[in-house]
Amino acid sequence: MNKQQFLKKYFLLLLCTYFLLKTVHAQNGSFTATFTSADVRIKPVTINFSKPVFKFDSPHGYWFLNPHNGYKHFNTKPDQGYADRKEEINGIAFINFNQSDNDFDCYEFNDSISLSLQKDKFVITPPKYDPQIGDRNKPLHVHISSITPSEISFTLSGAAALTRTEGYDKAIMGNITGTGHFFREPQYAKSDVLPGCNCDPTIYASVLDDDNWVRTTSACEKALNNKLFDAVQKSMAALFTNVAGTNNINISMKAGCADITIPVQDRPFCSSDYFHNGLTALDAQKKLFSNDDRFGLRFIRIVSDAAMGITNDATENKKIQAAKMDSLYKLMAAKKITMEQYGKALTEAMTNLNGNAPDIKKLEAENNLYITIIFNASNKTETDLKLADKNKTIVTHNIKGAAFEIYSPIAKDSDGDWMSSKEGIYFGKFTPPVSGNNGPGFDIKATSTSYPPNANKLTIYNIIIKMQGGKDLIDKAIANIDFNALQDLITKQ
Repeated sequence: MNKQQFLKKYFLLLLCTYFLLKTVHAQNGSFTATFTSADVRIKPVTINFSKPVFKFDSPHGYWFLNPHNGYKHFNTKPDQGYADRKEEINGIAFINFNQSDNDFDCYEFNDSISLSLQKDKFVITPPKYDPQIGDRNKPLHVHISSITPSEISFTLSGAAALTRTEGYDKAIMGNITGTGHFFREPQYAKSDVLPGCNCDPTIYASVLDDDNWVRTTSACEKALNNKLFDAVQKSMAALFTNVAGTNNINISMKAGCADITIPVQDRPFCSSDYFHNGLTALDAQKKLFSNDDRFGLRFIRIVSDAAMGITNDATENKKIQAAKMDSLYKLMAAKKITMEQYGKALTEAMTNLNGNAPDIKKLEAENNLYITIIFNASNKTETDLKLADKNKTIVTHNIKGAAFEIYSPIAKDSDGDWMSSKEGIYFGKFTPPVSGNNGPGFDIKATSTSYPPNANKLTIYNIIIKMQGGKDLIDKAIANIDFNALQDLITKQ
């Protein structure tokens, strides 16, 4: 190789290195913003930092343009542990917006916009809106210059407020100028497609929260939730028409469970409005759908005066407690107090009875009923049934389509407490139940289930309905539940 050839190759190598470095540098995102006060005694505060290309599923730099509703979503926040790394020396940014327009104004405490910039114990935010001055309020303005799956750029301008993180200082008003330009891997996580639905599995996560481990569902995940809600609502409808309000029985949702008493929704379950898709676990797309806390009911029956030993010749205290219990029930029926509040106050009133008071704990066990519905059981806590009286527990096959049912009648334990009757109804593929004992020492009937390899993660393979309460309330529930509506959800193995 002569000198001229060597120089030529050396120059080409330098040129390639230059463009490579330029490309890498160009892919580094950056943010800069400066707050300036009209008061010259206040020094400007500048936030200035850079970020590498964000991973496609990073909640610390995430954005999308939703093709279904045109909304532009952006979220950035510092990585976890930033305070320990002193990252705030250069400044940090918490920015979140979900807007349909490229230009929008914001004030502090907007529902769909939040912005907080921090550095050296200073915090820059949009100004507060003062209703007393109306149109004279000056907002912070955001302009989205461009947004694609791989890149976003925007500018900040207008009014802003400066406060301190330590001590009490009145907000200093001023102006802000700033630019943001970030990059991410140009793809989005996807769920499986719900069988039978022409739904978009792409996850457009307007909520992507690694602190609380939740995110927005995909349209297909939302469709499955719709499908389950509709089926559970249909299956339980007769409980509210035939049982609730009769014989002093009140039915409500267990705390935190979906309200299936709302009017039936006239919409295909495959539909999704992309505005209210709901939340699911951050990694839900990676595992088979399983749910044990979304659907649950509670029955509570007011105890009769006779059962409480309250007769016409009862003591004044018993009459007072009876009147109190009657008032509590009326408040609960009118939804002035919750079932939990009613139960607590009722127990107190029953405890205050003197004389030949009944067994309060037994009355509680016989006059309450809890129903839980489990889809795709994923652990032994869900598949196993804790027993009351192990010696009188039976396995039956009375419900059409069920693999089996397990019933265990009320029993008194060694501590003198009453254990409510238990009923477990199993649909799908389960091993025959066997007697056993779990870690804490409870008697159980144990069973297990399995799933096909590489199964569609939005498919329902089994359902368990667990009931705990009075035997006659269990019988009423079984007589009025439409089990066919639930069985239609199951894909047989």
